[in-house]
Parts: sequence; structure tokens; C-alpha cells
Amino acid sequence: MDSLFGAVLTQLPELEKQLLISWLQVNGLVVKECTNKNWKDFPDSIRVFSKPTPELSKELLDWSIEPILCGKYSKEEKGLYQKSGVSLHWDKPFSQIHSFPIQKLPEKKLTWIVCTKNPNFDQNINTFLKSLGYQVFIEANPEYLVKRLLVGPCHFLILDWDNLDAKTLVPALQKIKGEKPFLSIGIKDFDKEHLYRDLKMGIGAISEVLVGLKEFWNVFLESFPLSDEVATTKLWRESSYSATKLSFTFQEKRIPVSMKQIETIIVRANPIEDEHFHRIDLFRWLSSL
Repeated sequence: MDSLFGAVLTQLPELEKQLLISWLQVNGLVVKECTNKNWKDFPDSIRVFSKPTPELSKELLDWSIEPILCGKYSKEEKGLYQKSGVSLHWDKPFSQIHSFPIQKLPEKKLTWIVCTKNPNFDQNINTFLKSLGYQVFIEANPEYLVKRLLVGPCHFLILDWDNLDAKTLVPALQKIKGEKPFLSIGIKDFDKEHLYRDLKMGIGAISEVLVGLKEFWNVFLESFPLSDEVATTKLWRESSYSATKLSFTFQEKRIPVSMKQIETIIVRANPIEDEHFHRIDLFRWLSSL
């Protein structure tokens, strides 16, 4: 499986940074601490930066190196990093370092096509879906989108109707959908002008679900894992085993006054570590921007 990221951008205290590095190494990754000037000297490594900047994250992405933010960042800082194209952010307590995901999930046989004409938004969606194992195609040009739908599989289509010409796109997609069915999520600002016109054009016939851009990430993230991947979501798994233990009698529920050895059944509810949720959590910061 592929690594989720190629660089870690931290503002962590030294001890927490070293714990993170140790966790990455335990999981088999080669880790190098770098500066903004020498990171190109360490190919095939996970680069760790202690003094990151949005400009650095953009440069890394230009080199096809996916960065992950780690630690606490202000809302203003997070906004700057998102504008530079960053998708991943881990900000859990370090007592939960075991939940820091390293790799993408195994490949799934579902294909998503995205056409929003918003490069940063496309980058975020692409990284999210690929982290869960989906095949993703980003099409910035509606003409290429139509060609992609004609020649390849598509199970889900994400469209930003506020940036697309419904008049020309809807008829082409209606014809394709009649021959090669797909599901579509449409992004539409319901407070924007020409809403009635676009609805009349038939965007609702293409996109079964229409959601505003501000609500998109809240709705989207809560929709995973899909029901075919996890039939019933359970957060706890019950287990039991036989044990010999000491049983105490207490005075006033506090002071033990007698004890005996007994045979009993221990029943425990253990949290389930679902790998989907650890990856989904990396994108929740996008819903607050």
C-alpha cells in the first residue's frame, strides 16, 4: 500500500516530535528531519519539517509530495495551508499516536470522477478518496469529463454547478447517464442568483444530491465508510473469558473487610479501531474553514 504522505509539517515540542518520528519508523518508514533548503537531498524518505510554511507546502505539492500538518494550528494558519493545497491534518492528543494512519487503505473497485474547476478543492477531494482506496479522476475541463465518462467506468460523479455551464453540460450527461448509470453529488449555492434557471436546466436530474459548498465537507465526511464497506458501524466489540479472581466485601463501599477467591466470567467492551475513521479524521479540519 502507498504511504498517505511524503512530508510531515510540525510545530510540535521536541519530545512529541521525536515520538512521532519513532512511530513512523516503527511502521517501517525512512524518516529524515529537513529544512526548507535541504529537503531535496533526501529522496525516498518521509521528510519532517519543524519550521514549515504554506509556501513550503505548495512547493512540496508541486513536486507531487503530499504533506500532512501535525499539531495545533490557528484557524488563520489552517486557512493559508488549505489555500496552498494541503489536505491532511492530524491534531489528536499524543496519547493516541496509535491512531496516526500511515498508509492508504487497500484499493476498492469504485471509481469517482470530480469536476469542480477549483484546483485546491479538487486536490482535497482527490487526497481524501484515494486515502480510502478509491480510484479518482480529476477533470478540470468539462469536455474531457464527457470523454472520460464515455470511455471509462464511473460510479460517483462530483460536480460544482456554480462553476459549470449547465446549459451545455446537462444534455450530454443526461444521454450518458441513460446508457451508463452513475450517482452524482452536485455542489450548488442555494443563495446564488440563477438558482431557478439552473434547476430548470435539469441539474437535479444529473445530481441526485445537491449541497452547498460550505456544507459539503460536513455532509461528505459523515457519509463514509459506505454501507457496502461496513454493513453496520460498531464502535465497541464485546469479549468474554473465564478467570480466577479475588472478590472483596466492603464496609460502607470503601473499606475492604473480607475477601475470597472465585471463578467468574469477565465481560469487556473493547473499542474497535476502524481504519476508515482514522483517515476520515484527517480531513475534518476542512469543514471548519
